[in-house]
Amino acid sequence: MRFLFVYQDYSNPAQKLLAELAVTDVRLIVARKNGELPSAEEIDLLTSHKGADAAACELNRKYRKIVEPYVNFCCEPKKFRIDDQQLRDWLVPRAQVVAVVAGKPGDAFRNAAARTPALILHPDALKSADSMAPHRWRFATQSVGLLERVATGEKLKPLREWKSAYGVDFAANGRVAFKYRVTAGSETFNRRTEWHLKEGDNTTREAAARIYFDQVEFKSGMRVFVFYVGPHPEERELSVSFVLPGDRR
Repeated sequence: MRFLFVYQDYSNPAQKLLAELAVTDVRLIVARKNGELPSAEEIDLLTSHKGADAAACELNRKYRKIVEPYVNFCCEPKKFRIDDQQLRDWLVPRAQVVAVVAGKPGDAFRNAAARTPALILHPDALKSADSMAPHRWRFATQSVGLLERVATGEKLKPLREWKSAYGVDFAANGRVAFKYRVTAGSETFNRRTEWHLKEGDNTTREAAARIYFDQVEFKSGMRVFVFYVGPHPEERELSVSFVLPGDRR
């Protein structure tokens, strides 16, 4: 068993978060206003699970000092937010999510590229795809579905609206860039992009999932290029190239 301590103002959203993530091994303990210690029942429970991992949000010092001998605090966000990635990553460790993910990212991208020739993967794009944290695999599957739709010519909402519309966050800028040259028949493009889809900030490298891509309108139609899928890559600028048949549609 693990424990999540929150100040009373956050009791309801904390319960909603546990329900959303289907967490069953975490006991929520609410610190009441002006309260300096848990109830006798809660102390007994902590005693029976002494040394358990715990997270704490906005506990006063006296309360924390009393419960500290019973638990191992390993996650302590300064403020409680239901979308706090650090807390979510602690609540849902890898071992608990493998059974409920949508499938390996690498397989999802390979299958999509096989179905849709205009979705083009760089040869090295998937080397680290399956190294992202398993609870990010659903994000990867959702993302490749959107990119595949763009590659088929479907008109989706603007990229800046993808998070609100489709639940996938887009970023136009970052500290990783790809310079690339693509040749298809008589057409050649030299471009640079920092575009990426992402899930997970201020967390471990594996839990910070990133998908770097770009889209180019050729005379024959849209092409979507995928450069990288996986954990947050090293911050740098990479140069890659593609040579394509004149029309892959």
